Amino acid sequence: MGASGLTVDIITGFLGSGKTTLLKQVLARGMGDKKVAVIVNEIGEIGIDGRAIECMNVEQMIELDNGCICCTVNYQFGMAVRSIIETVDPHLLIIETTGLANPYPLAEEIRNTGLRLDAIVTVVDAANVDRSMKEAAVVADQIDAADFIVMNKTDLVTPRELKKAEKRVRRMNGRALMLETTFGALDAEVLFATSASTHRERLDREAAHACAGDECGHEQHHHGTSGKGHLDTDAISAFSFESAMPLDRDRFERMLRKLPDSVYRAKGMVHFKGEGWPSLFNYTCGRYDFDWCPLPLSEQFRSQGVFIGKRIDRERKGILGKLEKCKILG
Repeated sequence: MGASGLTVDIITGFLGSGKTTLLKQVLARGMGDKKVAVIVNEIGEIGIDGRAIECMNVEQMIELDNGCICCTVNYQFGMAVRSIIETVDPHLLIIETTGLANPYPLAEEIRNTGLRLDAIVTVVDAANVDRSMKEAAVVADQIDAADFIVMNKTDLVTPRELKKAEKRVRRMNGRALMLETTFGALDAEVLFATSASTHRERLDREAAHACAGDECGHEQHHHGTSGKGHLDTDAISAFSFESAMPLDRDRFERMLRKLPDSVYRAKGMVHFKGEGWPSLFNYTCGRYDFDWCPLPLSEQFRSQGVFIGKRIDRERKGILGKLEKCKILG
């Protein structure tokens, strides 16, 4: 399955690094006369990132839910790509992986479909480099595979801390172009459809090695339904919530401020009482922010969110209880 003129870029990076923010910036600024299509991969039952991107101008978006794309590069992925090519015929396809995806198997799958991989863009949270590497072995592969490394959230670190973070990342990947940014604000033409990926032979060789037998990366990351994937290996999971009732903003923000350290990432779209538009919320390592999303608030609208973290099932009951107290009854 091939498409002349179509190039593919992968956006990867650990949970909360700023992948969706970067993608939203790209789509907001546009890509000139290029048609851009997007595949968004999510962990959990609800596709929050996909709803966020609905607010932007994009030709077509297909969500691959409830799994990590490096563990589900199968029939569903192939069907999603085929559907985009047949219905949109885009110039550029951007795949945003979940924060726990190993990009090597995905790159191999793209090659197997006959498409050209343009570049792998890895987003790194400059304030949490050490922490993310300790929490998940796959972060090393995300950095190693990168053609571009976006050191994001540089406003949250001192120049000395930034230099230290960049030095550590450089030891793992000395060839990638490293770009510093805040809120993912970069020129789209720098990152996408540039043919910058000049190391495809190395990538293909390492992808084949990473997926030899049942392995996927440095850990015993098994594909398919048998065995444990790296989500299990790193003890990372997710749960979601929904509410048909509006929420109280003050209570909701207090809940976010008191989330335990085991929660790496939380995001969603919620309707706060008295506000005309829903709000997108993003929580990363103790920090959170909100952004408007100009979608209609019909009677069918439901607030939704997903919480991702290590052994998060232990915290699920308590967090859901606090969310219940945020609801405006009556």
